[in-house]
Amino acid sequence: MHLGNTTTNRYENVDVFLLGLMNSWILIIVFFLLFFVYLKCRIEYAHWALKRLLQNSLGDLCSVWDAMNNMMTLQHTEIKACSETITHVVGHVFKVTLYKRLLGIISRYALNQIAAEYECVHYIDKNPSRCGCVMKTTYALPCACELSKYVLGTIPLDSIHMF
Repeated sequence: MHLGNTTTNRYENVDVFLLGLMNSWILIIVFFLLFFVYLKCRIEYAHWALKRLLQNSLGDLCSVWDAMNNMMTLQHTEIKACSETITHVVGHVFKVTLYKRLLGIISRYALNQIAAEYECVHYIDKNPSRCGCVMKTTYALPCACELSKYVLGTIPLDSIHMF
């Protein structure tokens, strides 16, 4: 039995373990430093925007309060405008009369699922047993065999489960 190699191997394993532990701590520290730098930049930007809005450091509490209220109202208006743009922008796929009753009522994810299922209608027409109604059972959305009924019309809201 040769004892010299086992003790050396044991110390090498500890060195490798400590090196890996040290590298993981360095990564964690770097992550937190980057996060705090990002956070500091956001705070500095908000501070700069407030200083720009106040224009000077002199004034009473009422004028500062009004300036902050105006800034928050402006931000709220921008957020509302952005969210309204998001809800009103509709993909060109959904401008077909087939989706007219669903726009603005169901989510875009559900609309995308229905559009993907609608592409399968052409394959199901010849053999309705191929459908399997997976979309109906998993998402409570109309499946391909049900969508084939609405090819010339619009999809009624009743065909979609409310949950």
